[in-house]
Amino acid sequence: MERLLRYSLEHERVIRLMLLTEGSLTQVNARIIAYDAEKIEFITTRSPRPQTALRADILAADFRRGDDGQV
Repeated sequence: MERLLRYSLEHERVIRLMLLTEGSLTQVNARIIAYDAEKIEFITTRSPRPQTALRADILAADFRRGDDGQV
């Protein structure tokens, strides 16, 4: 997961995240704008407003459809 977060941050690419938010499972396509050991800040493709999530709430991360990670 660390590799995908760094990939999104360094190359300004969108990745897919599975998050547990308020007891429900949510999938978002997001671009990471900052992260540390406890939380991440991201912008989704649906809203330009920055959002924050705890690292513990990230269940999975993957490349966006059509993106194979080649830069």
